[in-house]
Amino acid sequence: MPDPIPARLTRSLPVCDTERAARVRARLPDAAREAWAEASGFVDAVFAAAPYLGRLAVRRAETFLRLARDSPEAVIADAIERARAVAELSDHDEAARVLREAKSDLHLAAALADLSGAYDLSHAVGALTAFADASVQGALGAAVRIRGFDVEADDTPLPGYFVLALGKMGTGTLNYSSDIDLVVLFEPDRIVTPEGKEPQKALDRLTQTWVRLMSEETSDGYVFRVDHRLRPDPSSTPVSLSAESARRYFEAVGQNWERAAYAKARVCAGDREAGEAFLRDLEPFIWRRALDFAAVEDIRSLAKQIQSIGRRAEIRVAGHDVKLGRGGIREVEFYAQVMQLLFGGRKPALRVPDTVGALRALQAEDLIAAEEAEALIEDYRTLRHVEHRIQMREDEQTQTLPADRSARAAVAALFGEAELEAFDAQVTSALQRIHAAFSEQFDDGDSLATGEGSLVLTGVEPTPDTLATLSAHGFSQPEQIWSRLSGWAAGRARAGRTERARGLFSRLAPRLVEAIGATGDADRTFARFAKFFEGLPSGVQPLSLLVNHPELADELIAILGLAPRLAEVLARRPALLDIMLDPSFAQPLKTGDRTKLAERMREVRGRGTPFELALNQARRIAREERLRIGAQTLLGRASAGEAGRAYTDLAEAAIEVMSDAALNEVARRHGPPPGRFAILGLGKLGGCELSADSDLDIMVVYQADREMSEGERPIGCDTWFSRFTQRLVAALSAPTEEGDLFDVDLALRPSGSAGPVAVSLARFESYYQGGEAWTWERMALTRARIVGGQGLDSEVSAALDAAMACDVAARDIRRDAAAMRARLERDKPAGSLWNLKLRTGGLIEIEFIAQTGQLVLGRRLSPSTAQALRMLVECGALPEADGEALTTALRDYSLVTQLLRLAHGSGFDPDTASLPFAERLGEAVGVSGLQALQDRLDDHAARVRALFVAHIGEPQLDSDG
Repeated sequence: MPDPIPARLTRSLPVCDTERAARVRARLPDAAREAWAEASGFVDAVFAAAPYLGRLAVRRAETFLRLARDSPEAVIADAIERARAVAELSDHDEAARVLREAKSDLHLAAALADLSGAYDLSHAVGALTAFADASVQGALGAAVRIRGFDVEADDTPLPGYFVLALGKMGTGTLNYSSDIDLVVLFEPDRIVTPEGKEPQKALDRLTQTWVRLMSEETSDGYVFRVDHRLRPDPSSTPVSLSAESARRYFEAVGQNWERAAYAKARVCAGDREAGEAFLRDLEPFIWRRALDFAAVEDIRSLAKQIQSIGRRAEIRVAGHDVKLGRGGIREVEFYAQVMQLLFGGRKPALRVPDTVGALRALQAEDLIAAEEAEALIEDYRTLRHVEHRIQMREDEQTQTLPADRSARAAVAALFGEAELEAFDAQVTSALQRIHAAFSEQFDDGDSLATGEGSLVLTGVEPTPDTLATLSAHGFSQPEQIWSRLSGWAAGRARAGRTERARGLFSRLAPRLVEAIGATGDADRTFARFAKFFEGLPSGVQPLSLLVNHPELADELIAILGLAPRLAEVLARRPALLDIMLDPSFAQPLKTGDRTKLAERMREVRGRGTPFELALNQARRIAREERLRIGAQTLLGRASAGEAGRAYTDLAEAAIEVMSDAALNEVARRHGPPPGRFAILGLGKLGGCELSADSDLDIMVVYQADREMSEGERPIGCDTWFSRFTQRLVAALSAPTEEGDLFDVDLALRPSGSAGPVAVSLARFESYYQGGEAWTWERMALTRARIVGGQGLDSEVSAALDAAMACDVAARDIRRDAAAMRARLERDKPAGSLWNLKLRTGGLIEIEFIAQTGQLVLGRRLSPSTAQALRMLVECGALPEADGEALTTALRDYSLVTQLLRLAHGSGFDPDTASLPFAERLGEAVGVSGLQALQDRLDDHAARVRALFVAHIGEPQLDSDG
């Protein structure tokens, strides 16, 4: 039988606080003081440095007395047996009391045995772990009774239900004041729950009951704090999880850090047979025969990141975290575990859970040198001893050496060192040696960090430093952002389901956070990126693009930050990322791309009819080109005029290709066209001023060469061109599997919706030259331009010129234009000052001035409003100052409109605009901020309205209303 502690003293501890030691001694019973008389210096030193142990000795005086007469092994065995016997109790309060008293005795015995030298490190951590096992088993057994389950046996109270221990408890090396990492699983086909109880709820309540028995703070203290967060997907799974669900999780999305965690798992309570079977099922997940360098990189990155956080990156004893800090315990653990994960699949001898055992196994397999293994083991043990003494002082779950000298001197005294400087030097040396070995192994590992600091996405909760990093990058709710990022890193999105994709995302994450923070609107930009990322059908290809082309990632985030509308497009069509890699994507916009775009639209491949293929190809090209134009405009590489011209080139290419497709489709049934035709573009299409969401105002004008077509099913010329027009409109506007192309409006044709969809040249001439057309219809023709067709260009151009030259009094033209503006104000009010087209003094009034000026002159100058204003000035019809004011307002209106339409579509609320977009809007017209921009636009509006009144008249309804 081993001797009691006084007979086994091998360490001499200095007394760091004689007054505190005296106070504790005075509170002890005489019998206890007498029993410890021969070792009074030792207990004084302990009580002087560790207030918690002094309180335990007073509260558990009988146990303290027994430790002077009996061996610590006997006291510890008794505490373990009492904890295990709790399984026979059915009273919650009694079970809780017994467990806490047993824990107090265990803590007192283990601490005194450790500090005296009676126990080495392995004995101390082994005793702590054995008691934890017994406590979980006892608490579980009691909870089974309390919750009304049928008890099968004390060692397996509920068949099919088992508890895994991970972390230090899993390796049998529990810290003195450690919490315990537990995972509760069950096999549904073996579980029998109380009659009438829903199994999942009953098992969750069972788990909550025994966890409360362990962790609830009472007047007797607590037993162990229990952490369930190492279970699969802890944010969305119950505390008691089906073992089959866990298996599926690990097969599908298990992460490398979880492999490392479950390599330490063992069954600590419940149905051991079921638990062991489950762990055998996990072996292929944990131990892979192929050299698993991806796992190594994950562990390396995490290890380097943990020890680089804040002041942990320094080696200094005062305030140093001996577990997570540089040169700390975690570095030794990672050092061993990386080698285990790399080679353990093919070398079963390496599958040793505890760190010391792992280092010895690595040495035995000649994977590390013997002297390096022994040096690491020695320094590891030194830091574990220091860790225990930190925790023994107040039973706190901390591994940080006190910054205060007197508090740290108490830790040094428990370590056996009277001189603080000598203690600090010894700890520093151990930290430096560990970190040197760690750095040599991890030299090429990636670091998960941003310019603002740490970004650790693995684990069950964010580190404080990671939250600080996210806050520094502008995220207002860093916990939620971490949860989303961590979920993606764990594969909780389709794009991250494969191991390769998760590895790519881990590399991308720091740059992603930095780029999102750089937008100045981190929260909303992240939300848009989240929608994009979570919409990806798979992740390897797009993530590879973003990782291997950092500039693409930056540009993508910039676009998402500026433009919610484009973000929606990218979320729906993530394949558009490919076009962003094309060298042409960042090249300046230029005119003349219509031919190239039409050629690309004609390069149809695939299965289906030529018409269907043409429709889909045109839509794909249009999506890519809209993104390119939009990005150039958003990022300040293109002016409003350049963007308008580029959108117009795209539209004209689509009209060219779709009209050919429509023509072929009608000709296939009814023969070639029985005449010639022209397609007129009006409105913004005619003026080359299209924006991101503009529709197309078109008119088809034809002249018959034959009364009937010549095909298998001949039809009249009017019918042929009506069907062609209908087919063209469908080709341009009908949605297909590839989305939309353009909305088309035929309302500007003669007689509007009451007239035929295609207009004969004779009808066109009679309508506009014979007095049927309203003034506003003739105003619309000033913006007409031929954008497609076959063989009728000169005739239609002559008809347009003739329509302009009608003999109408200038006074009547201006009166009609003023009345038209009044009707628009009544029937289509702007609704917002940001509706720059319809607001008072807005774009439409500038257009009216240019259009009425041309009608008064009796000739078409240009379909472009800006060019028409310049030409009106040149011919003396508009004063130069007025022309300059209108042109400046038009330029600013156009720029802002392009950006608003691109980023927000038709709806824009300045109160919800992102800061980056507000800055971009102001920058477009040379001011800073939305208010300054609004002031500039208000000035323009006042000037434009004044000029409208001066050149056309006060908007007022005519007698017809």
